[in-house]
Amino acid sequence: MNTERYLLIGPLSRDLIVRGNSTESRVGGAVYYYSRLLSHLGVDHTAVVTLSEADRHLLSEFPSRTSIIPLYRDSTVEFENIYDNGDTSRRVQRSNFASNPIEIEDIETIAMEEWTAILAGPLLPSDIPVETLEFLGKRHRLYTGLQGYLRYPAGGVVRLKFRNEIPRVLEAGSGVFLDINELRTVSDDIRGALEILSEHCGEVIVTCGPRGSMISHKGSLIRILAVTAERELDPTGLGDTYMAAYVHMRRIYGPEGAGKFASLMATKKLEGEI
Repeated sequence: MNTERYLLIGPLSRDLIVRGNSTESRVGGAVYYYSRLLSHLGVDHTAVVTLSEADRHLLSEFPSRTSIIPLYRDSTVEFENIYDNGDTSRRVQRSNFASNPIEIEDIETIAMEEWTAILAGPLLPSDIPVETLEFLGKRHRLYTGLQGYLRYPAGGVVRLKFRNEIPRVLEAGSGVFLDINELRTVSDDIRGALEILSEHCGEVIVTCGPRGSMISHKGSLIRILAVTAERELDPTGLGDTYMAAYVHMRRIYGPEGAGKFASLMATKKLEGEI
């Protein structure tokens, strides 16, 4: 296949961003941020997203070069992201925990096409059932954002925990992405946590905010330095931006080269350039 084509799968969300005294409503979701990065790079991609038909106007927020396949459900998932002043790497989240699963029959036809890779971006455990991941991973290079499978509601607040189905999620694809706080749901021993995940997946990528990122690949641990930002304007979606950039560059380079490129793209996102 000569043309690079990526399939992005997951929910579209309605986000409320709170930073100090500033509040902003915007469209969100991992797939949305994947699409922004790939559009920035001029790469062909198709996004399969769930949302309510009442919120179909949110689709206009996607970049113009994104091909969109909407799957309409009863409600759109909602998130409130509250950032601590002076620390964009930390946030408190709330959600309505809407249940909008993407079943195999929803994507069976499009999954038969040829794709450079598939990026799965669930926001909640119900978004992409493990069976759907396994179906996709049998035919394609599949990379999954693990955060959605770790989340659970606690009085409307989003909490994290390691679930029994996580090993199946890991084994379904080529690699998984998560951040350092999500990694601690496995173990407070960072190296030990990486070893546990690596038993089920050959490539585990962990973003660590201003401390850079770590990549566990075939028994080796690679550390990637963060690229210093000249200004911090837009912290939401940094991990998703990193993931899309990494997967795109991974087709050419090894984990270290892909990680350095992804780190640069994440900083550009933070600076408001993507």
